[in-house]
This record gives sequence, C-alpha cells and structure tokens, in this order.
Amino acid sequence: MDKLSKEDIIRFAEENHVSLTSNEVDILYREIKTNWYPLLYNPKPIFERVKEEVSPSTYQNILYFYDLYSKKLHSFLNFH
Repeated sequence: MDKLSKEDIIRFAEENHVSLTSNEVDILYREIKTNWYPLLYNPKPIFERVKEEVSPSTYQNILYFYDLYSKKLHSFLNFH
C-alpha cells in the first residue's frame, strides 16, 4: 500500500469505466492508505462511513469491486 497513489485509483476507475469525482478519489485514497488492514478483514465500518461520503453509484462500484477482488486476495493470502 505504500506505493499506492491517487493516480492508481484514477487509472483503475478509468479502466473499469467508473467515474469518480476528485473528492471521491481523495476519500478512497485516504481509506485505502489508512485502513487497508481493516478493509481486508472487517470492512463494514469503513463501508458505512464511505457510503455517506460518495455517490450511490460510486458506493455500488466499491462494493462490486471489493467483492470481486477481496475473494481473489484472500485466496492468494491463504495459499501463501
């Protein structure tokens, strides 16, 4: 997570046809950088907070991509 940049978030969103405001990029960057561990193992409180700060469509995209990639990441972490 140390190397994550706001540009990485913007690039990921663009590659997946997701529109984010600059404020939403800031929010996602902040949460990922400061709460990456809880996001892996107990994301609900973070999602509840973020839900209030982003648009409904952005929130739905967050849930979709979290579900998609967290399963892959957990499989990888459990394998190693």
